[in-house]
Amino acid sequence: MLILGIDPGTATTGYGLVQVTSDGLRVVSWGLIETDKNGLKENRLNIIYEKTLELINLHKPDCFVIEKIFFATNAKTAIAVGQAQGVLLLAASKCSVSVFEYAPGTIKKMITGSGKSNKKEVQKHVKNILGNKVKSVKGKRTHFDNEADALAIALTHAMTINNV
Repeated sequence: MLILGIDPGTATTGYGLVQVTSDGLRVVSWGLIETDKNGLKENRLNIIYEKTLELINLHKPDCFVIEKIFFATNAKTAIAVGQAQGVLLLAASKCSVSVFEYAPGTIKKMITGSGKSNKKEVQKHVKNILGNKVKSVKGKRTHFDNEADALAIALTHAMTINNV
């Protein structure tokens, strides 16, 4: 089974593809969908939508797993993430891919053992589970935390369906 994990955002949307095999878990790909923070909102959402369609059509995942929106103290950020999540879900629907959602605390608990873990702890555990090749690219400005979160989301689903 190939699982596409998504960490929604408007500036950076992280994605991670994890393959579940009889031998265990294998990372297939991870990266970011990035938009210009000064760009028009509608253009940024379209980029996220189109790039997500490309990912789904290229890799043909069996399922699409996304982090549930949480209510942050910053309503503006929550609304923007909600808009990104909307176009991501639309892309999954257009490609007839099954969608699953997990709350941030559930993801952290599954990956690190604590629902209160910080981003660095999640990154460390994702690397421990998938291997050291899963890391940010040196010399390139990156938001590996978004990629690691997407991989953590995919891993959470893999662990949930396999009762790990």
